[in-house]
Amino acid sequence: MEDIAYPTIAYGSLLSLYHELDLSTILLLEKAIVHRSLRNYFESLAIFDALPTSIAVKTAVVLEHTWTLVAQYRFREARCIAERGLSAFRSKSVGSKDHGPTILLRALLAGLDTLIDGSTPRCFESMQEIYCWLSGVPTDDFTDVQVWTVNLYYYLPTLLSTAGGSPPFRDIPSVPANSPSSGISLLRKHLQRAGRLNEALFLLDTEMALLPNKDAEIEAMESVRSACIEPSTQPLTYIEGSVALKLALMYAELGDDEGYREEMFNAAAALSVPKASEFSSNLLRTDTWLARLELARAGGEGPGAEAWEGFADYTAKVGDYRIEAKALTEALESMISPDSEEAEDVSPENRERIRERLDELYSRLGSSFHRSVTRRRVSGERNERQPQVHGVSRGVVMYGQQSALRSLQA
Repeated sequence: MEDIAYPTIAYGSLLSLYHELDLSTILLLEKAIVHRSLRNYFESLAIFDALPTSIAVKTAVVLEHTWTLVAQYRFREARCIAERGLSAFRSKSVGSKDHGPTILLRALLAGLDTLIDGSTPRCFESMQEIYCWLSGVPTDDFTDVQVWTVNLYYYLPTLLSTAGGSPPFRDIPSVPANSPSSGISLLRKHLQRAGRLNEALFLLDTEMALLPNKDAEIEAMESVRSACIEPSTQPLTYIEGSVALKLALMYAELGDDEGYREEMFNAAAALSVPKASEFSSNLLRTDTWLARLELARAGGEGPGAEAWEGFADYTAKVGDYRIEAKALTEALESMISPDSEEAEDVSPENRERIRERLDELYSRLGSSFHRSVTRRRVSGERNERQPQVHGVSRGVVMYGQQSALRSLQA
């Protein structure tokens, strides 16, 4: 591993697995990760799809390829890539140095099973496997593969709870008695102190689902940003811009126009410098548009179904299906909510058209889980807005994640 000339700035956070790859493949993988980070999903997946099979089954490539498809909400395709990778890993025995990626991949497949068809047994098995593997590992000793695995360990209970399961849950890493922090918060702070900022950012969205209030979420985001100190091999401008976008969106949801404008300025400044702007960024365009819609809603000025559907059209065009699903759900809610001024003026045909478009999207992506959650959300069973993870730059955002995780921590 010492003989490999890594890129000066690395966007990937599984560098320990790069020893299997030659330099040209590492550079291609890093380019794919940059595109994914900026939500240029088509460009990212074009790189993965062009790799020869002998490279496509390498550990780092399988995990990053799978995660790119998960981020885009293409769950069925993600499962195919993960299963292919797991088949290639099967010869690696328990207890070997390569066992960790196998546990991580099984956890990814467990979550994908639940997302695709509502199946939960593998989630329970995977959580137990992860706990047995990592419960005694000191915070200082966590590898990059283990950090990814911890992120999934905290995410899987949200799927189980929403799917009707009741998983046992114990912190990893372990936390001192009476500590107000969760294990994932302690790990994220350690990673920051160690300069492992890509991994700290990777944990942030999942961690925020555990925090008690928006002040705590803002503090966590500011903490990550404050750790962006030169010199570093981490993409500091991207990390600063990504955090600024998360803060801008939060301030928009709170109706804080001044905070929103300040953070949007910070995001644009960070993501337009040469290091971050080598590629065009759907991230900046999409989150700017989303924040404006949220700010208008917080100010009581809408937005209406037409505005949300227009946003959905844009995100569909650039392949951001996760945000397209959110926009369509918001459009449908504005058509049926008793608090919406336009609800009475919307024709049943128009409501059904949006409902069918959303249903078709989830069917195409392979998520019966999200389809059922969304149906419950927009049904007459309950009209209150479901909590969600603030920030839309990484990971899988799911309605109900905050309340589910907090109940597990109680």
